[in-house]
Amino acid sequence: MLKQLNKLRQTALAEIQQSLSLDLLKKLETKYLGRKGELTKILRQVKDLSAEKRPQIGRLANKLKTELQQAIAQMTNKLTGQRPEGSVNLDPTTPGQKIPRGHLHPISQFIKQIEDVFGSMGFEVFGGSEVETEEYNFNLLNFPKNHPARDIQDTFYIQHPDQKIRTGGKQLLLRTQTSPMQIRIMEKKKKPPVRSIVLGRCFRHEATDAGHETTFYQCEGLVIDKKIRITDLIGILQTVLRSIFGKQAKIRVRPSYFPFVEPGLEVDMGCLICGGKGCPACKQKGWMEMLGAGMVHPNVLKNMAKLGGNQWNPQEYSGFAFGMGIERLAMLYYGVDDIRLFYSGDLKFLKQF
Repeated sequence: MLKQLNKLRQTALAEIQQSLSLDLLKKLETKYLGRKGELTKILRQVKDLSAEKRPQIGRLANKLKTELQQAIAQMTNKLTGQRPEGSVNLDPTTPGQKIPRGHLHPISQFIKQIEDVFGSMGFEVFGGSEVETEEYNFNLLNFPKNHPARDIQDTFYIQHPDQKIRTGGKQLLLRTQTSPMQIRIMEKKKKPPVRSIVLGRCFRHEATDAGHETTFYQCEGLVIDKKIRITDLIGILQTVLRSIFGKQAKIRVRPSYFPFVEPGLEVDMGCLICGGKGCPACKQKGWMEMLGAGMVHPNVLKNMAKLGGNQWNPQEYSGFAFGMGIERLAMLYYGVDDIRLFYSGDLKFLKQF
């Protein structure tokens, strides 16, 4: 009977796999599994076997019955186009699930907006290294070694065992401002005129609060040409701020001191967060300090002339420079009252932009 079961298995499975219609499949089911089917006859004979053979043959016969039932069900699904029970039906016309997409950080979005504003005014956009030498970050910008202005900017100095070999003994630091690019732009441009902005990160070792961070973005502007006046500087800054914040933006200009400009000035804008009433972001003053600026100091032009030649003669050329904090502008633009939120990594905050 064992040989009979094996032969039946081979024949039945082959016929089921080769069936090309549901009618033929139904006839095969009746042929093998019906009341008078071939496997049914064998199952009825199991009771007549000896006690030793009965369990083995019975187990094999029932296993074959299950196998034939599954083969018939699979072939039926194949012929009817149905999927097996428990599987998921797929509709190729159903739209796929929307995959969440990231977006630019609010500071990056704001930087692109600033680039567009200055680009429309004919400014070139530069980058620059975040690691600078003391020479470019201070000395060439009219910061002598013992200049008191160096105390204003707490600096991250970089110490490296191979520093003297790699830099020729020059002191490296994380730039405290984008102003070193004034000298590097001169080296790149070779001669005036210059109309450029530099966008990048700066670093200062200072206490953080609602309006200050140790790491921040700055936009440095530099214009050098003949007959450049301070009124040109104020006009461009006013145009830029009103292009971003609208004509309702209020600004004020007040004298200030920066070693690399003379005269120097600060530009404040009415705090849009509190409407001028006073808040932690503007230190309860109603005005927020937006940028420092001024006419390029003659000593800086002389340093440019030393490196680049007489084409940078301060007797013939003049210019202005300015540096604005990107985060402070973004705080007013987006209505954010704490600069630290931009770098908190809080997705609930970032997804709003």
